[in-house]
Amino acid sequence: LQKAISEKTRAIILNSPHNPTGKIFTRQEMQYIADAVENFARDDCVVLSDEVYKYIVHAPPKDEMEREEEMQFEKKQQQQQQQQQQDDCTLEYHPAICQGHVHFASLPGMWDRTITISSAGKTFSATGWQVGWAIGPENLIQPMHQLLPYVQFCASTVIQEALARALPKADLPYEGYANYYEYLKAMYTRKRDLLGSALVSAGFGIPNYDETPGGGFFIFARIGKDIAKAIPKDRLMAYNPAAPGKVARQDWALCQWLAEEKGILCIPASPFFSDDCIKGEDGQPLSDQFVRIAFCKTNDTIQAAASALMMIRDESEVEIVTQKEDVSTASCRVGKQ
Repeated sequence: LQKAISEKTRAIILNSPHNPTGKIFTRQEMQYIADAVENFARDDCVVLSDEVYKYIVHAPPKDEMEREEEMQFEKKQQQQQQQQQQDDCTLEYHPAICQGHVHFASLPGMWDRTITISSAGKTFSATGWQVGWAIGPENLIQPMHQLLPYVQFCASTVIQEALARALPKADLPYEGYANYYEYLKAMYTRKRDLLGSALVSAGFGIPNYDETPGGGFFIFARIGKDIAKAIPKDRLMAYNPAAPGKVARQDWALCQWLAEEKGILCIPASPFFSDDCIKGEDGQPLSDQFVRIAFCKTNDTIQAAASALMMIRDESEVEIVTQKEDVSTASCRVGKQ
């Protein structure tokens, strides 16, 4: 990052939780970015921090959770001391609304250089609203107000009013949870596990969310060997004007085949990566080994996708068994001759 920054750099875009990978940048990683901005960038270089998935941190970083708990206890103890309360008062940890998420603007010296972006579409499952909000210092937000009328004219007044009403209600108890945000996280965690289990059974590799932090509503799944073998050979490296380089490499071929033949829609990883992506042992970009699969769907839809994925695995196993039987039969015939 330090090498990439030059006198021409005007902005650095940070997305955490990240689309498509689901990666959550740690506080230490964000501090590296902050140090690079402060020490290598121009004074007018800003950070555009895209935090639209901050309420969907379904696997919070453990060290950040411990830090949140420690800070909460320290703050509570300070309040008790100021109020001269007894030392034996019980202290309870209450998870933050977006537990495990670090706001980049909260890092030392970064408020004045950061525009934080949030989205009603992601938070309230209403992407059609196309309305969100940006937070930052006045000198960065004011030019946005001036530019917006020439780009979009304005966001829908009705939708803005709906969002203004939804935000305070989201802090209230909802569906048995302390607030809407806790419900949202729990709902997506269940959907993640439902889809993740199906992907693993079908032959994909997924992150171990007990160890790896994750956020958003996508699983960045690795294409397993059996799944790769199931892709029809005539689809691999076929001409496709929409694909990178107009060639359907493994991830693209798999997604197109799944969409057209199996009724499963997922997104190839390669369009998200640069042309100089690191190569694997087969000489192909590592991006070709992954697909992005969304779990922001109804449980019925996820179950239907799971069934379709299992059929692919079963068909692959049948084909392998059939091939073995053919070889065995051929050997017997040779022996008899």
